[in-house]
Amino acid sequence: MSGLSWVPFTSGNVRRNHRSDQNRVKWFFAAVTMLLTIGCSRDSEQDTTRTQPATPPPPLTVLILDDPPLAEAIERQWAARADGRLQIQQTTTADLLSERRRHLAADAVIFPSWLIGELAEQNLISPIPAATLNSPEFGRRDIFDLIRQSEIVWGERVFAVPLGSPVLTLLYRRDIFEAIDAKPPETWGEYQKLVQQLADPLVRSKLPIEPSGPWYPVVEPLGDGWASQMLLARAAGYSRHRNYYSTLFDSRTMEPLIAGPPFVRALEELVAVHQGQSSEMLAFGPADARRELIAGRCAMAITWPSRVEDRGESDASTGLLPLAAAELPGSREVFNLGDQKWHPRSRTEDGRATLLGVAGRIGAVSSFSRQPQAALNLLVSLSSTDWSEQVSPFSESTGLYRSSQIPLASSWLGPDFETARSYGELVRDIHRRSLWLTSLRIPGRSRYLTELDKAVQAAVAGDLAPAEALESVADQWREITEELGIETQRTAYWRSLGMEP
Repeated sequence: MSGLSWVPFTSGNVRRNHRSDQNRVKWFFAAVTMLLTIGCSRDSEQDTTRTQPATPPPPLTVLILDDPPLAEAIERQWAARADGRLQIQQTTTADLLSERRRHLAADAVIFPSWLIGELAEQNLISPIPAATLNSPEFGRRDIFDLIRQSEIVWGERVFAVPLGSPVLTLLYRRDIFEAIDAKPPETWGEYQKLVQQLADPLVRSKLPIEPSGPWYPVVEPLGDGWASQMLLARAAGYSRHRNYYSTLFDSRTMEPLIAGPPFVRALEELVAVHQGQSSEMLAFGPADARRELIAGRCAMAITWPSRVEDRGESDASTGLLPLAAAELPGSREVFNLGDQKWHPRSRTEDGRATLLGVAGRIGAVSSFSRQPQAALNLLVSLSSTDWSEQVSPFSESTGLYRSSQIPLASSWLGPDFETARSYGELVRDIHRRSLWLTSLRIPGRSRYLTELDKAVQAAVAGDLAPAEALESVADQWREITEELGIETQRTAYWRSLGMEP
């Protein structure tokens, strides 16, 4: 008995033991209920996961300006190469700029290269991160120098990826040049003499051309939007001094320089070339100039080659003409803004300066993108050598922009060029120039250049003397600048030159 513990059996003990048993039962059922609840909850969560998949991301939205063929090409490539949804919207630059926007309802925007200033100054696009710029996918060093250093840059930051930017070149008939033992002109003075030679009826009679029908020694695009570009292309060699970045405005006061001696000389020479020629040229653009050359109605054309052509009925009789390309002429003299005098170029300069921003397409990430990294990845893919051959050539406003594209140059040129690779190398070398002039790309660009178009066309038509026409432009530019704000425009002009004020 000594090993047992004995408790007296009383009524109080019975009540206490009964309550203890009840508590044990309650705790047991509570535990079972909790386990069952947890198990059901987990099963419910698993069922929910199985029956309700994660919401897919919204489609990437890309806004494309002024270029339906490019939009179609991008849509085709996305469908063939990528996963996910892509929504392409289209509009025009005019509609986009019809009002000052504070929001851009898209993840990415693809636009004319000269529009970068308008979009950046309104904070509608975002700079490209350094990690992307330095990535092998972006291939920064593969991009032609001046496009990499200037055209995709605003201020001191890169805001865009390139999708192709053509430069104005001199396309010419090799058979005609061989017939008169001519070479591509190196200066605008030589160009003038060549035009006069080709206009001589006696010389014309010896050329391999149709004896009847319209004939021009050269066709230059002088229609709306292009007359101003032709003047700037001619004036680049005269105005772009190695010691001065500013050529169109005084960078401190925003006083227009467009009526200065370099531009007056360029306009006088342009007028001289077109004396006696058909007035219909005042409506021509680069595509018209190409068509006239391909149709055999001129010996030279200032334009760029493109595979996007309506070749027309004349091809049946002319066949494929032997076409070649050369860099635009330059000048052995340059005007010095410091002493307001003309000076000979140094021996290390050949007098050529590249005109940038004539056309071209670039892409940027919208500042309001819901998927900025996905938008950037798309743009980098479109800009890559791999994708670009199937996208960029479908636009009439693009051109080669990477060294790795040179072996693929025929994709951009069409069948009329027998030496596509040499053209690609020419464009690369044009973008290696130490001197260049960027076509105006500050806010209000369309207004400024519309006034310059009118003045050039009036001078060519003989309605105004070149100096008088450009003085009128300077007056109009002052008014536009004052309306938009001198300080605002000065800041934008500095950034257009790749600097911060």
